[in-house]
Amino acid sequence: LSPDRTTLAIAVSSRVFPEERRLHFLNIRTGELSDALALEYDLISPDLPLRWIDNDTLRYVQQDPYGPWEIITLNRETEIASRTRVYPTQPEDGEVLGVAPDFSKFAVRVYGETEDIVYIVFLPSLRRLEVARLPEGLEIRPLAWSANGTQVALVMASGEERRLYDRTPNAASLANPVVQDALGRLAPDENPFHQHSTVRVFDFSRPEPLRLELTAPGQGGDPFAEASLSADGNRLLVKRYQPSQVTGRSHPSYVFPESAYFELYDLDGTRLDTIAADPLRGPTESAGRFLGDDRLLFWGTDGLNRHLYLYDLDERTLSPLPLPPGSVDPASIVASENGSTLVYGFSSVTQPPELFAMDLAGEGEPRSLTTINTAVAASNRVRVDRVDFAIDAGNRQGFLIQPADGTFPPQGVPIVLWQQGGPGFSMTNEFATEVEMPLNLLPNFGLAVLVVPLAGREGFGPELYRALADGQNFGHLDVEEGADIIRQMIQQGWTTAAQVGVTGCSYGGYYAAQMMAQFPRLVAAANPQCSLLDTLTEWQLGYSSLLSYLIGQTPMETPDRYIAASPLYGAAAMRTPALLFHGSDDFLQVDVARNFHDALELADIPVTLYEFEGVGHSLYGSGYQPQAAQLQIEFFRQYLQP
Repeated sequence: LSPDRTTLAIAVSSRVFPEERRLHFLNIRTGELSDALALEYDLISPDLPLRWIDNDTLRYVQQDPYGPWEIITLNRETEIASRTRVYPTQPEDGEVLGVAPDFSKFAVRVYGETEDIVYIVFLPSLRRLEVARLPEGLEIRPLAWSANGTQVALVMASGEERRLYDRTPNAASLANPVVQDALGRLAPDENPFHQHSTVRVFDFSRPEPLRLELTAPGQGGDPFAEASLSADGNRLLVKRYQPSQVTGRSHPSYVFPESAYFELYDLDGTRLDTIAADPLRGPTESAGRFLGDDRLLFWGTDGLNRHLYLYDLDERTLSPLPLPPGSVDPASIVASENGSTLVYGFSSVTQPPELFAMDLAGEGEPRSLTTINTAVAASNRVRVDRVDFAIDAGNRQGFLIQPADGTFPPQGVPIVLWQQGGPGFSMTNEFATEVEMPLNLLPNFGLAVLVVPLAGREGFGPELYRALADGQNFGHLDVEEGADIIRQMIQQGWTTAAQVGVTGCSYGGYYAAQMMAQFPRLVAAANPQCSLLDTLTEWQLGYSSLLSYLIGQTPMETPDRYIAASPLYGAAAMRTPALLFHGSDDFLQVDVARNFHDALELADIPVTLYEFEGVGHSLYGSGYQPQAAQLQIEFFRQYLQP
């Protein structure tokens, strides 16, 4: 947002071809869009924020594809650009982590064999100051700067497998501290993710720049997640994780936390406030920042919505902003320097993505800024209704999306149960047309979609979020919950056993395949996509820490549990017709999907595997979405008879 609060630099991309983005300047008073051709030509990597030097001039930092860092300044009126290159004269691999708002300092990470080093590089002297070392398993979170760049906060926290996608037969190691943490076998005083979780604040106006250091052991034990500095650099907001204490395990897991909360500090290390509220408890889907001098802005998932909240620092009260049901895109949140104007992206099943603004000094009601998806909105003919199901474990809430002419409650209609990837990620009310997330796709073609977050999902508290890891629940608890919900829909006459389908990608694909294995006659059609199918293979070649956390033991200790949690080994007993999608370059090996297909075919089950050449994990951004959508629609139309 420009200093005069009139102009936004925005990016627009297709959901089918997200790499083909277009850059524009948006006048937020008139809604007028103008092309930003010069910016589009020069901007390669938009990971680091654009900054306005004045109302016409933008400046940003990016890493050139050939190595050097670049500071680029662009005047949008004259379309004149300047470039300043900064690079090491000796061979050195690394990345730019951030830049001070006044462009006086870089933060860079230099890769090493045993540990990485984080430096602050000062301009124009090019002097650099070491501020952190990152041993294996530790990561650095996005840096937080004060408004004038004098102070910076660094958070060092646990990371999962750094080389998750670089799979070799020697990838997994039982002795790996990430795996040991996931299994609950590391005491806190021996756990590096507890011992080395640190926040450091540097003040470059002082002779000794290190102003504040907080460590997890010294501040109550809970690890740090991220930080935000006030504009004047005098206060620090930190997000902290509550480690998972899984039933039956000796020690907590710090790599896989179960909830989050926030704390406010001054730079003398005094804790000023603790902010713990239900909408902010999501460990992956919550964040906070300073908004002017007297408020904090929070983003968080609460139930079926991802919304925004204001926290009054004087009153210590958290209040939701007046948003309708739906989801805010956290990457799109922009605020003016004084906190009076807020801009954010928002969507719901009935509202395609648009940008909205709020005047927080006035009424605070949302005002639409863009009409980019007007044509999409006009052709999106769906209705959405809240649903609740009582199961043994408690109440499960969700929503049913139907064609616009549908009635509620429905009577005898085809319904596809959808589950998100993960597990852990939330399932909220948002606009989505991909086959991996067909919330708006299938209902516009006559097929209702049921969205119900089950055990293991964010937005409903730590107990539900941790539920798949508790006891021996993984591989069956959430599948059983879904089966119970399907039976209830059939009993209520919403649908019939011949009209229920299931789909999802990644963990959602795993869920669909496990439903086929555990309840072979409960669903009439399944569309597993980019699916985890063999937990034994996955532990050895891929995500060993997550599987260790979810199952609680390794395949060397309890192979039977891993086999029971693998759809591949239950294929012979399946009876559900299946349509399989998998990318040839998916990190979940396509060979396993081929074997799954062959096992189903040998069992005389109608099955087709579409292997998409050159595609990784999911079809998103591949350009294959139109073809896959047609296949998905035809498949469910064929097997979910009205």
